[in-house]
Amino acid sequence: MTYRANLIVFLALFFVLIACSKDSNVEMNSVKPEDFEFSLTYGTYGKQKIDTFNNLVIKDLVIDGVIEANIKLSKEDMDKIYEEMRSINIMGELDLKKDDECMSEPSSFTEWTIQMNGQTKTIHYHTYCEYPDDVLKLMDLQEYIHGIVIEKPEYKELPASNGYYE
Repeated sequence: MTYRANLIVFLALFFVLIACSKDSNVEMNSVKPEDFEFSLTYGTYGKQKIDTFNNLVIKDLVIDGVIEANIKLSKEDMDKIYEEMRSINIMGELDLKKDDECMSEPSSFTEWTIQMNGQTKTIHYHTYCEYPDDVLKLMDLQEYIHGIVIEKPEYKELPASNGYYE
């Protein structure tokens, strides 16, 4: 092969590798995909959970342990949550600055698993000394979703938390 042919092959392979490296960037269209689901584990020791894959919510009762409830979010709830995720481009590259995480007691842990368009993305982080902008956006999203869940009648029937973490 000539130098020019080798260069063309090299460039073609280079662009294929670049395209493949962007698999985690799922395009978020304005219309929510049919397969959109998520799971959010969060809070002190990561004891709370909102899981739309299984219509499950876990509430941390602190001293009294945890309690599970079957709570299904409505289509409208899921549409709103998808739009919030879309607004922060949650399936794109997020700058989580893992090096800025710091230890705290009690520890806090957050993990997102998001599925759409046949792909799944997992995001996880702990406590930060200084929170990066993308983590602050994820924390706002977490509070938004938590706010939707706590208004559900099934959640309101759960016992109140007993005690607090120091």
